[in-house]
Amino acid sequence: MSGTVDVGIDLGTTNSAVALLHGVDTEVLKNNDGDETTPSAVWVDRRERLYVGRAARDRAEADPDNTCMEFKLRMGTAGVAKRFAASGREMTPEELSAQVLKSLRADVRQRTGSEIGAAVVTVPAAFDIHSCDATRRAAELAGLSFSPLLQEPTAAALAYGFQAAEENALWLVYDLGGGTFDAAVIQVRDGEFSVVNDRGDNFLGGKLIDWRIVEELLIPAAVRQAPSLAGLRRGDPRWFAAVNKLKLAAETAKIRLSRVDTTDIVVELDDGSGGRFEIDCELTRADVERITEPLLVRSINLCHKALRERSLSPADIEKVILVGGPTLSPYLRERLADPVHGLGVALDHSQDPMTVVARGAAIFAGTQRIPSSVEPALGGFGVHFEYSPVGPDTEPLVAGKVSPVAEGLSVELINSDTRPPWRSGRISVSDDGLFAVSLWAEPGRLNTFAVELTDSTGTRRDVEPGHITYTVGAVETEPPLTHSIGVGLDGNQAMWLLERGTGLPARRTVTLRTTAEGVIRIPVLEGEYHRADRNRRIGRLEFDTGRGLPSGSEVVFTIEIDESRLIKASAYVPMLDEEFQDTVNLRTEVTPGQPLLVRAFDAERSRLASVRERQRVLGNPVADVLIARIDSERMLHDVDALVLAAGSDPDAATAAERRLLDLRVAIDDVEDELEWPSLVNEARGMIAEARDLVGGGDLLLYENAINEAIDARDADLLRQRMEELRLHVMRGLDRSGVLQLHFFHALREMRGEMRNLAHADRLIAEGDRAVETGELNRLRGVNMQLRDLLPEPPLPPDPFSTVDRVR
Repeated sequence: MSGTVDVGIDLGTTNSAVALLHGVDTEVLKNNDGDETTPSAVWVDRRERLYVGRAARDRAEADPDNTCMEFKLRMGTAGVAKRFAASGREMTPEELSAQVLKSLRADVRQRTGSEIGAAVVTVPAAFDIHSCDATRRAAELAGLSFSPLLQEPTAAALAYGFQAAEENALWLVYDLGGGTFDAAVIQVRDGEFSVVNDRGDNFLGGKLIDWRIVEELLIPAAVRQAPSLAGLRRGDPRWFAAVNKLKLAAETAKIRLSRVDTTDIVVELDDGSGGRFEIDCELTRADVERITEPLLVRSINLCHKALRERSLSPADIEKVILVGGPTLSPYLRERLADPVHGLGVALDHSQDPMTVVARGAAIFAGTQRIPSSVEPALGGFGVHFEYSPVGPDTEPLVAGKVSPVAEGLSVELINSDTRPPWRSGRISVSDDGLFAVSLWAEPGRLNTFAVELTDSTGTRRDVEPGHITYTVGAVETEPPLTHSIGVGLDGNQAMWLLERGTGLPARRTVTLRTTAEGVIRIPVLEGEYHRADRNRRIGRLEFDTGRGLPSGSEVVFTIEIDESRLIKASAYVPMLDEEFQDTVNLRTEVTPGQPLLVRAFDAERSRLASVRERQRVLGNPVADVLIARIDSERMLHDVDALVLAAGSDPDAATAAERRLLDLRVAIDDVEDELEWPSLVNEARGMIAEARDLVGGGDLLLYENAINEAIDARDADLLRQRMEELRLHVMRGLDRSGVLQLHFFHALREMRGEMRNLAHADRLIAEGDRAVETGELNRLRGVNMQLRDLLPEPPLPPDPFSTVDRVR
């Protein structure tokens, strides 16, 4: 056994594949049907017999109630189990994915005769923590006890660059799959890969094209040919079977149109009243191109965003690597190559876009050593090696530890495949069993080194393992965190603990303070926005101390994320001197129901209409571009269609929630642009007033932070920095007594609203005496008691909104 995983699995939305690494070559294994890809589909019959792959996909048209496909998009979403009608069996997306993984494991067993317990499994770069955690659970359910996760764009780049000669190049991976899209900027330098930046969308893929063909072409044609099909639409349970047939026909026709200009679609539909109609329509490549255009615009915008965020342009990119079945479309390739409307960069599709991710996963698997403890044979020795099995160096350094420890041991590593055989020479083992040796490896093949151990007499001793392997090839350096991870705070603020782009693994510790007594719950967020509600809530930090903690108690929170984007957290409470481990619950979020989605969409549609009207008055050119992007990507149309279908389609409900967030953030950007001049003026006014109110050297830090936000033209960040300045000024005024003095005068004006006037008069008299004697703490106590006498206790005054300030 090589000790490395060597098996890579592309767990796809539409199709999945498995590949093996043999030295520097990869092999995509065929399934029982003789295909290199296996449809990600599950069918359960009335006897609860379960089928995976082509057999399941072929049943989808005739038996949709007992077939499930495209469940990858619901990974990590609670409450979306599929119920198979005939058997009554229910399965979560993780359980369905596990069945696909089991099928691929069986293909490996059949082709190689070996049972695997480890494999690298790929995930979209845009997958959130929920979805990555669900993928890991699916792998465990499938019998894979060790399953490192790898981002799909990185896998594709590894497949292209594993033995590449380029020493310094920038590539863009354009990965358009069945249900997801990723754009990743990859740097290749001296045999190492690193992801410079990435952008993606978990609900942008080939299936969206299929649905648009159904909704905009096939359903209208069906209703024209058979009026009794009026009302036919996605999301209506009555038409589930008919719409499913049209969806499958659309997918098949779309694939055919990558090679021909026109194709016929013939589908027999039931109108639900016993009438059956053969629907016959012609679909042209031009039809599909028109429908695809807004989706391509969206993907190209994401590519440009990934480049722009790292101050790059398409001119800096050597080539675009195409990944995913939809990239076989001639129109898509022409559009991407267009220097005006696309990227204008040379396209590389020399590898099969359907299997390139599985190949790259297998290459990465060659760098992953299977966790195991080396037990020496009876009377022999064991060696624990520390090194990377794949790397760019031809002379890699290998460290090891021999057990049990004995005096006079020596180690020699020998590569017998070279002519003459290469030998490291005898390396002495230290008294604590340690040694280090530099190997010499030939590029272009798997190098195998025999391990020879001798004792103080020069006698060879049994050792385990008896050999190690090394391959010269490109490897990935620290994979980046694709979304920032943080916590939600009061005031709808997000505190980012680990920023997007941080190399993994990563760890961060921060001190938080409680805002209430009892069970502590802190929302854990994933995203990029300063407003907490604009980000994905992936779970919550939750623990019960068992004892009451006063508000304001410290909680020291530590979060860790590994290379597979799997998250762990702990919380230490100093007041209790107690630590709470693994406190992040990642399984708490449920996709909102259709009524809630409808209300949210109506609110955003109204907000967009409002900003359009404001833009017509103001004529801001940047806002004009932002609104044009919303229109060119057909955001309103997308959300409207998804919300309409959400009533009976879990996929649509999940996609609607995510696309609604995209729309909300896009409208935020327009609003921020329209408000930007007044926001900047307000911020600069606050700085001037703050100098007048508190002054001091600390103020310069807050001024600089505000100016940096202005330079970055980031409205959310500027608002956050303004709030920080506001709090700084309030603390300064509180320390000087000015804030409490003004609060006292404001509360005295509210005397008539207080519940106990006699008690209020006594407190006011005590406050007047405290003002005369300058007793700040006494005045603060009076203010707290007066505040409690009001039906709705007010907040302390905002120093920036006060006209007549008390000095």
